[in-house]
Amino acid sequence: MRQKSLVIGLLVVLAFLVSGFTYAFWASGIAADTANATGTITVGSGDEVAATINVTNQTGGTLVPTGFEDDVTTFDTIVLNFEVDLDSAGLDASGLVSTLTASVVSAVNGTPVSVLSLLDIVITYPDGQSLTSDGDSITVTVTITLPEPANVTEYNLVAGEDIVITFLFSTTAVNS
Repeated sequence: MRQKSLVIGLLVVLAFLVSGFTYAFWASGIAADTANATGTITVGSGDEVAATINVTNQTGGTLVPTGFEDDVTTFDTIVLNFEVDLDSAGLDASGLVSTLTASVVSAVNGTPVSVLSLLDIVITYPDGQSLTSDGDSITVTVTITLPEPANVTEYNLVAGEDIVITFLFSTTAVNS
């Protein structure tokens, strides 16, 4: 009886190990679903793509609240444009129409502490949200402003800090 329990236990452990390796093998065959990019995002195979942008490095200046900018080294608005296209990646999905969604995942200072609630970030799709695989790209425009901090604590979270914002771009196939 004890030997039978030992055999059953070993079979359960073996099944667990094999299923673990099977999952790991499957996951290793999938292309990366995230990528860091500046300005150009290609969403392939309907995967989600993350773009991490250092706002200070993009502008060459400093983001400040409206009324405090000098238009030389400080700015009250930063506009980022992403050209986004959908690549069928040889999966015979050319011409597939999808809806593009862009969102903000996070915004952190150098500590890193979240400062997302201190920023106004507006994402617009001037060309619409419809995206065709292997078709023309569309421009996603991101406008970032910094309202005046409400108190010294909020000010200290952003003053002199590089702000790194991560965006997520994803597509959803449109049913025909």
